[in-house]
Amino acid sequence: MQNNSFNLSEMKVLLVDDTPANIDVLRKTLQPEGYELSFAPNGKIALNIVNRVKPDLILLDVMMPEMDGFETCRRLKEDESTKDIPVIFITAKTETEDIVKGFSLGGVDYIAKPFRQEEVCARVKTHLQLMASQKELETQNNTLMELNKLKNHFIGIAAHDLRNPLASITGFSHLLEERLEEFSPKEQKKFINIINSSSGKMLALVNNLLDISVIESGNLDLRIESSSLSELIGERVLIFEYHAQKKNISLCLPEVECDDIPLDKNQISQVLDNLISNAIKFSQPGSGVFISLERDEAMAKVSVRDEGPGISPEDQGKLFGTFQKLSAQPTGGETSTGLGLAIAKKIVEAHGGAINVENHPESGAVFSFTLPGK
Repeated sequence: MQNNSFNLSEMKVLLVDDTPANIDVLRKTLQPEGYELSFAPNGKIALNIVNRVKPDLILLDVMMPEMDGFETCRRLKEDESTKDIPVIFITAKTETEDIVKGFSLGGVDYIAKPFRQEEVCARVKTHLQLMASQKELETQNNTLMELNKLKNHFIGIAAHDLRNPLASITGFSHLLEERLEEFSPKEQKKFINIINSSSGKMLALVNNLLDISVIESGNLDLRIESSSLSELIGERVLIFEYHAQKKNISLCLPEVECDDIPLDKNQISQVLDNLISNAIKFSQPGSGVFISLERDEAMAKVSVRDEGPGISPEDQGKLFGTFQKLSAQPTGGETSTGLGLAIAKKIVEAHGGAINVENHPESGAVFSFTLPGK
């Protein structure tokens, strides 16, 4: 099986033999293949150094004084930290009984003395490739298990968070359908507003679930192009002007021009939307949201500062996790899916940047993110 992650220069082989001449032959045979070689003159020393060396494969002589290769292998396989390291026996004993004993103790193969260079290289390479393939499969299985857990978590969250707005939509639309004439135009408008608000909450949750699912599965497709970050900020602020005005919150734009930044406009727009909307959400009426922009040759930095309550130490540690509920409460009854900052972090990091939060010395919180300048 071909394994794309198999790299000779990263593979470690431990040679265990009490005969220096045998060690020398194996060293000269395997060193040109690019392996990182370690040596032990007997089984006891091999057991003492194996956790420090962390070999990917062990070549183990059978006939050694004090502790032979069979006993050394038995102890390796009893130890949880070393039991999965493949062991190839080196032996002059080619009797069927000895070979079967080696396999029964957990050996994967054997190499007969005197050594034949081509055979040694072929057997070592084959078992290293098998081991690397197994590790790759384990990694993939672990990833699939994590994705399955995430999927189940999404389903649970969706079922919980969609139930209330869906119930509102169903209930008020049923009232309008069955008893429309009983309600005044003002009441009808109120019901329609509730339906509209509830459907908006559902749409936001579904969109965020889809976004985080794509990101976590590694399928985020960035379409990078050179763009004006200052213009993009202006566009996003314009979208939130109405909501800010409703809370009597002023939005202060940066004066710095920042052109020719490589970015995916749709994805960075989502990051900006999240930070700006959060700043408005947690700001008191009559306060301000301040957006600043810095640029040098290496990077561009966007900061969004509000005049809200700031971020508690407990909340700072979980801000960018999925489905996190914070102690700070929105000042206008707004809701949150608990996914926005997690999505923003993934998007920024996919661009090669970083996102950060800190409390402002005077008041409020400052969320900032950087993007590579070129």
